[in-house]
Amino acid sequence: MRMLLGIVPLLVGFGASSATAQPAGLGEVLVSASRNDARFWQKDRPVVGLRRQADGMVMNLTIVSDTRDAATRRSEIDAALLAAIDRAAASGFQLVTGTVQLEPVTKANYSSLPQLPAGRVDTSKVELMVRGKLEGSSRATQDKLKAFIASLKGNGRATVETSAITSLSVDNPDQYREKILALVAQDARTTAGIFGPDFTFSVTGVDGQVIWTQASPSDVFLYIPYRYAITPRQFDGRTAP
Repeated sequence: MRMLLGIVPLLVGFGASSATAQPAGLGEVLVSASRNDARFWQKDRPVVGLRRQADGMVMNLTIVSDTRDAATRRSEIDAALLAAIDRAAASGFQLVTGTVQLEPVTKANYSSLPQLPAGRVDTSKVELMVRGKLEGSSRATQDKLKAFIASLKGNGRATVETSAITSLSVDNPDQYREKILALVAQDARTTAGIFGPDFTFSVTGVDGQVIWTQASPSDVFLYIPYRYAITPRQFDGRTAP
């Protein structure tokens, strides 16, 4: 399943950063526990893929107004949103929207964001996210996002709120396709070699799309849903002894 890496599905954003070839081991585990209980465990995820630090982190942001007059309510939300766009640009953050691919919220398109009902007929809200570059620990980046949102000003009865829910983002996962395929091939060759020179391998599923999932509070795991089989080599049309 494609996921936005975090508490919600993984999103797209930011440029590349350092990478490692394989996910790190779990470390010491409880024998009484199951692998299914491990954090970020995913049933159908293959062993081989590319683990790397995420490029960014996003945090949800909601602008709410309970002014009774609908036109005034919309105006208050728009004014708070425009101020947030300016402050984000000056502070190294970006307002974004989207469920898979992130799209910047700008002064050219902010009015296209829907103003949704917020529990009462005289209350409206706009939902979006703030994106920041993932630098240092995930907690440090989360704290920076929370501090930025706390600095945003409302307008009239419009207020800025957040539940501090975050997701990770990665820029253009498909750019890592060849690197992932090379890791799969290397692992298949190594595994076949363990069984001896009379064994080889066959691989399927490598034409699939790059999938992403979360591997740690700050790392993502990119993979292709491959499968490989270790089989005896054929010699002169016969199975090797």
